[in-house]
Amino acid sequence: MNIHQTDHEPHSSPPPPLWLLDTTGQMLGHDTLNDKVIRQLFDTRTMPGLSLHLEAPLPQKDQDTPAVRAHFRKQVSLPFPLPEVDVIPIMPNIIALRCTEDPPSWLSIGPEMREVHFNAPIITAGDVFLPLTAEALFGLAMMFDRGLASIQTHDGQVIGPAFFPPDSPHQLTLGNVTFHLAEQLDMLTQLGQLLPEQELSLSFGQNHHFTARRIG
Repeated sequence: MNIHQTDHEPHSSPPPPLWLLDTTGQMLGHDTLNDKVIRQLFDTRTMPGLSLHLEAPLPQKDQDTPAVRAHFRKQVSLPFPLPEVDVIPIMPNIIALRCTEDPPSWLSIGPEMREVHFNAPIITAGDVFLPLTAEALFGLAMMFDRGLASIQTHDGQVIGPAFFPPDSPHQLTLGNVTFHLAEQLDMLTQLGQLLPEQELSLSFGQNHHFTARRIG
């Protein structure tokens, strides 16, 4: 027990692990063959092999909010060390990652499909991430995979799989609606928490209402 704790003090649970979606619709992952951080295509049936673990809850404010220290954890433990990072809120539910090594640098994505760098002197608009809990990640998978969930309009029209529209960072198109994922993170979380055969109403403005049902 910590010497500053007493038996009467509540034990706070650590924040849940996060998985990171980049601006191109890819996830930060781990190449176990070469033991390095990569970007990988979003897969509705496989969790990425790299998660981010925060020392304190992620603030829900703007970029003036103090940073939160965090570290990466590989699903497969291999020796290559990963730097600790400070999580910097850029806008609600969008973050940047600043490496704590001296001199400080930023995590950035490169022009190649799988490329990730930990030594960028500055960040660009493409070097920010959407943090997803396990529930939100599964909710996102349900948007794409009709083997996981069915989605239909209020009058019974079946909605096909969602997709990431090109050149639209962190946006998703579902049917005839395109929305920013950072603005619908609570909805993704609720969707990912559904039990089999449970339903959730999805509303996007006044004229777009869907019903999602988890399958299986």
